[in-house]
Amino acid sequence: MEPTARPLSPVVRYTMVVPLTLGAAYAALLLTLASSHTDVLFAWTMSPVSATLVGAGYAGSCAMLWLCAARARTWTRARVTVLSSSLFMLLMLTAILLDRGTLHLKGGEIFAVLAAFGWFGVHLVAPLIGTVGLGVQLLGARGDTPDRPEPLPWWIALPTFSSGLFLTVVGLLLLAAPAWPARHWPWAVTQLDVRVIAAFALVFGLAMLGTVAERELRRVRHGMVALVVTGTLGIVGLIRYADQVRWASVGAWGVVAVLMLLLGMGLAGLGLSTILPEALPRGTSSRAPGASAGAGNPA
Repeated sequence: MEPTARPLSPVVRYTMVVPLTLGAAYAALLLTLASSHTDVLFAWTMSPVSATLVGAGYAGSCAMLWLCAARARTWTRARVTVLSSSLFMLLMLTAILLDRGTLHLKGGEIFAVLAAFGWFGVHLVAPLIGTVGLGVQLLGARGDTPDRPEPLPWWIALPTFSSGLFLTVVGLLLLAAPAWPARHWPWAVTQLDVRVIAAFALVFGLAMLGTVAERELRRVRHGMVALVVTGTLGIVGLIRYADQVRWASVGAWGVVAVLMLLLGMGLAGLGLSTILPEALPRGTSSRAPGASAGAGNPA
């Protein structure tokens, strides 16, 4: 780490990244292990297929945030993770406000009602905390932000950009107009389910676009792990509840294709980030003495 590099602010680490890690872990475990019991245990009722897919997204987010909290020391290494997570919280708040009638706010099993009010409250407060944390990071943390390296090779940048653009567009469309997709989804869903799945797609897509902008794969390894975990657990979830999916629907195979895309891009990114030499900032001709010892640090 360069002596003058801007560090990741403790405010961001302990008021944003760590709490979000714990929240994502809670959602991932509950939705994965109790997919068939969201009517009594979760903030709103989902089909087991939706629950396990949303749980996979939260599991990926948990892995990404945990790695960020444990390994990232500089803002450069953490900004894609932090900004993506902040955006996701805003998108979740938007989805909840638009479809709040789906939540168990007006009655039901006591744990489900408590979960609904807790879920609603957390997503109301989280954006405010995130705004303060990012303000402290951007305005209060001292240090330089290293220049970006030369652009990624085209054979990495092109598929990453294309995949990111595809997921971003799909996420935006589903988030803005979930009614028609909900009626034709390959399993039973609510509009809130569609919007939450769309939020994950949109954030993953923008993170891939951010990878192209960062120009250094090691800076976004946390996100690559999220893609691998989400894709893997999502596919396992579809297999687990295969009897509840209308496999004759084109949409079912579209979901499979997206999960395979996430898994493939994540694995490819992790592999390439290990094989390729670390990209140096523009104008840097050689590595500082002793820097090679930390070149393989995935933080």
